[in-house]
Amino acid sequence: MFGLDARVALAIFGGLSAIAGTAVFSAVRDTRVTGVLTEFDNISKGYINFVFDTGVDITQDANVTPGVDGGTGTAGFKNLYRNANNTLNWNGPYITIATNLHPAGYGQFALRDGRIDGTWTAPPGTNPAGSIGGKWLTLSAVPCEIAGDLKRKIDGQNADGTPALPNDNGNFRYAACTPGNTVLVSYLISRLRG
Repeated sequence: MFGLDARVALAIFGGLSAIAGTAVFSAVRDTRVTGVLTEFDNISKGYINFVFDTGVDITQDANVTPGVDGGTGTAGFKNLYRNANNTLNWNGPYITIATNLHPAGYGQFALRDGRIDGTWTAPPGTNPAGSIGGKWLTLSAVPCEIAGDLKRKIDGQNADGTPALPNDNGNFRYAACTPGNTVLVSYLISRLRG
């Protein structure tokens, strides 16, 4: 049906398509990772500005999935986009999104307390006596592949491409997961004032 030249051309075109498709997929994933990292950075800056303006810390969310718009109550992440706690000198909004839902569908943002100097995969919400406390930004449903890429970008990687620190240590933490699933991730935004 086709001549030899046509078959060779189709084989070359097919090979090039596969290479280009892989490169495009990789670029899209890297764009998503960069987008999440930029969101973490912007929220971290918003948190710092809130603390500078008000002179107080934001009380942590009740849990890592507080509900749409931060659930009921006055604590947590929602204080970055509305003055839910009627905090004196609040001069926000401190972030550009007006919800705790991630715009790309990666779950809910929450603010949680947890120690910096320990190993864990989800912020416990407490800081034991003598530990170094931190404020952690959590995101509840990040694809495992993106979580691994974020870990390498935030905490560094070894020469072979593996993360420099285990998942339960460093400035970015998450539980072990398998590709195709989602996982709760935690990003250190500030050391707590003592």
